[in-house]
Amino acid sequence: MNNILNRKLLKIGIIVLLVLTITILHFATSIHRPSLHQIYQRSYYIPIVLAGFWFEILGGLATALGLAVLFIVHIWRDWAHHPDYAFQQYAEIPTYFVIALLVGYLSRLQRKSRENLEKAGAELATAYKKLNDTFDQLRHADRLASLGQLSAGIAHEIRNPLASIQGAVEILGQDVPAEDPKKEFASIAKKEVARLEKLTSEILQFSKPATPQKLRTDPHEIIEAACRLVTDQAHKQGTEILRRFNEQTNNIQVDPEQIKQVLINILINAIQAQSKGGSILVTERTENGEWIGAIQDAGPGISPEQLDRIFDPFFTTKREGTGLGLSISYQLVKNNEGRIWATSKPGQGACFFTSFPVSVSESK
Repeated sequence: MNNILNRKLLKIGIIVLLVLTITILHFATSIHRPSLHQIYQRSYYIPIVLAGFWFEILGGLATALGLAVLFIVHIWRDWAHHPDYAFQQYAEIPTYFVIALLVGYLSRLQRKSRENLEKAGAELATAYKKLNDTFDQLRHADRLASLGQLSAGIAHEIRNPLASIQGAVEILGQDVPAEDPKKEFASIAKKEVARLEKLTSEILQFSKPATPQKLRTDPHEIIEAACRLVTDQAHKQGTEILRRFNEQTNNIQVDPEQIKQVLINILINAIQAQSKGGSILVTERTENGEWIGAIQDAGPGISPEQLDRIFDPFFTTKREGTGLGLSISYQLVKNNEGRIWATSKPGQGACFFTSFPVSVSESK
């Protein structure tokens, strides 16, 4: 704001300086040198043009009026005894106002054209960003659909023989004494089979998520329920979950169980990201008809390369992770007509956002 005011004062100063300089030259120059007076007379056009260009019609007319008064004083004082020449000088004054009007009008047209171009440029930039976002979503959705079909087929093929293997391992391990080394191998096999069973279940959930049963729900209740379910895990790791809610609640139309699962996935990831404990901050706000929830951790953060892929199926940075938790969360949020995204700076933690339209009855 100060820079704009300073530039405006500088322009006014330039115009005033030009007017005073030319006027002083007029009054200081002998009338016996009419050629110089004619040059000064035409020089008055310079501050008028600048004023009209910088301050449009009003600025140009104000400058022309000030110059006309000064010029009339000069004519009356120095050229009154030359009526013919004085008349020519008086005839010049209306031209000052005409120039001021023309330049001011053209300046106004230029300003409006520039504002329209800037507005169009901003709208194009917004449209381009939305187009890119839509394209990314379509590309992601297409990749998820193709991978989901393939994964579902593989999971179905694996699940039956996996159940047979699990049963066989349990039977083989029943009669083995506890001190026998085979007992440890049987335990490892049982544990790994259980992990594969969990993976196939997640794959099937990813490929065919349940249709959401939408209810008008208080998001605070969903958050509180999710936080309660991960409290023990957080305490074991020395992590505190903090909640900061607005006093006024805005209900959303979602499947509460599915969104609770999404929040649990994010909270568990946040807890696991903080190996040395710390705190996780859960906040919410309402903005442009949307409820937006945020979960901020204090972990190591996510690199830009990983941030672009965190919702891709089977992408994980954990040793024992399946890489499906956030992909399933992405689908559940999308099926509930919401959005999910994340921001992060390496070394400064990560923040996951989920947003849903505020219930229609409340947004009115």
